[in-house]
Amino acid sequence: MGRHQSLDSHVKKNLEWLKGVPGVSKVIIGISESCRHRFPPGFIRFKQDVEGGIKINAYSGNGVTDLFIKIDPISERENIKNALSKRFDR
Repeated sequence: MGRHQSLDSHVKKNLEWLKGVPGVSKVIIGISESCRHRFPPGFIRFKQDVEGGIKINAYSGNGVTDLFIKIDPISERENIKNALSKRFDR
């Protein structure tokens, strides 16, 4: 079957913005879960620092999707996290 590769249109729009942030070299789609949440469709939230990048949650009208952002050079990590918090401040 393979991994889920499609995303909600709101999430796609915000991921296109994220791909344009300096230091983001790749976006890898992880597990998608159907659930209720309190965030608007397209909202992206920082989850944790991991080796080689960061993990984020992307919220859609259907649930939440785990995403891995590969950062190169890794020294850009804080700048990317700041850009995320500015755009998706809650």
